[in-house]
This record gives sequence, structure tokens and C-alpha cells, in this order.
Amino acid sequence: MQIVESHLDLYSGKLPFKDNGCKSVFYSLSSTLNSQLSTLNLIIFLLFSQAFSQNDSLPLFVPQKPEKPLMFCSAQKEWIAVAEKFEDWEEVRGISNLVIKMPYATFDNFTGHNLYCGIQRAFLHKDAMKKLKWAAAILKKREPDYKFILFDAARSNHAQETLRAAVRGTPWQHFVSSPAKGSIHAYGMAVDIGLLNEKDELVDMGLPYDSFAFYAGKSGEKQALNQGLLTEAQVKNREFLRLVMGQGGWINLSSEWWHFNAAYGDSIRVRYAQPLPLPQ
Repeated sequence: MQIVESHLDLYSGKLPFKDNGCKSVFYSLSSTLNSQLSTLNLIIFLLFSQAFSQNDSLPLFVPQKPEKPLMFCSAQKEWIAVAEKFEDWEEVRGISNLVIKMPYATFDNFTGHNLYCGIQRAFLHKDAMKKLKWAAAILKKREPDYKFILFDAARSNHAQETLRAAVRGTPWQHFVSSPAKGSIHAYGMAVDIGLLNEKDELVDMGLPYDSFAFYAGKSGEKQALNQGLLTEAQVKNREFLRLVMGQGGWINLSSEWWHFNAAYGDSIRVRYAQPLPLPQ
């Protein structure tokens, strides 16, 4: 399906200035002003505000693509060999209204590398797999012609480190979990998922999978809606996805419309294990 091939080519555009860190500083300063300010402080404040008003936008983050894109075949094949035999893990299959299309198995993702060596095989812990089947059944009942599109499921720490490396040292590094902490994907208890409509087209969520924009998830939706960055229809599409997944027992990550955990993160890290965990 051509609909996903350019899903990460949509990082162009501008973020409203009032949503970046500098504007937050501006608001903080303005809130502290009172009648006791000295003339000097007032002048400094006015100069500060004027400087910011002259630049009302910042570009969205676009990670730099590598000069020599790599395929991590050895690492991914080693991880799959362990995942296939890992206790209580299953391969994602047998769900009629779910399509697997993982960008990390291509070069078309924000790292520019083919993390999964072109292998479109997804795995989950059996607890998560059960919930995914529940959600798929709920989707079929609510929208019989819709399908899930699975962008990612379980993920190796090697792949997680490659993702993290692409944003390390930038203001956006918090978007990608450190493998040292343990991504919920590493436990087979998280999915990145979207919707396809009756024409097998991606249902419009306002931003593409893996966007770094502040309104990529629920936490920024109200503000983006007020500023015209999202439409009512796009928000409703996100709400529908959250509704279906939520009824299936999934918990949405508030900063990403596509990411859902099968339980709360802290409990997952305590109760579940990873194949090929990082050395302690």
C-alpha cells in the first residue's frame, strides 16, 4: 500500500511560537511583574518581550538523516531468534482486520536506517496479544470496514538505542525512551497503531506516525485545535482510536496518538521480562 510509504515526509511546517520553551520563559517573567518593578527591570522586560515578538515560530524537529544508511540485520535476526522462543511471547498473526506495516523495517523512518532488516514480523507478550485481539473485535463491531495498521510492537534494545541516538542531545530526546530505563516496547507490552478506512487509506490523525510536534498526542490537542493546527475531524479520529483501544484494555501515551501500553509502565517493568536485556 502506497499510503504509508511517505508517512515520515510530513515533518515540514512551523510550531506556534507560544508553545516553545522561550515563550514559556516569557510568560513566567510576565507573571512576576508587579507595581514594585524598578524602571530598569521594566525596560529589560519590554526589550525581552519585543525580541520574542519578532520571531513567532520555530521549525519542527527533523532528525538529520545518515550519510550511509544501515541495515541492522544481524542484531534483528538475533533478537527474533530469541523472541520466537521467549516465554509467553507470540507472533502477531491471525487478526483479519489488522495490517502489519512497520516503518522501522524500511529506510523510511526518522533515523534513516533499516532497523529491522526489512523483516515485517511483529511480536507481543501473550497478555498484550489478548488485548490486541479484543481491540480488533471491538473495531470490527464498531466499524466493520476499518482495519488496524500496526506500525510497531515489541522492539529490541538495539533498535531502541538507534532511535535514541537520532535525538540524543536535542530538546526532543524525551520523545524516545532510553533503553537503559527500558522502553515498554522491549517487554512486548506496547504497540504503535493506527487505522485504515474502508478504502485502505490511513485515517487522518492530523500528524504522521513518529511526529515530534507538541500536539502529536492528546496532551496538545486542545491547544492545537484552538490554534487551527488540528481540525475537529482529526481530533475525533484520534478519540475513536483511543476509545477502541481503551475498551480493549490499552492505555494511550498522552504525547503520542499512536502509542498504547497494555498496562501501566511501572508495573510492566516489575512484572515482565525482556529478551536480550541490557547487561546490568
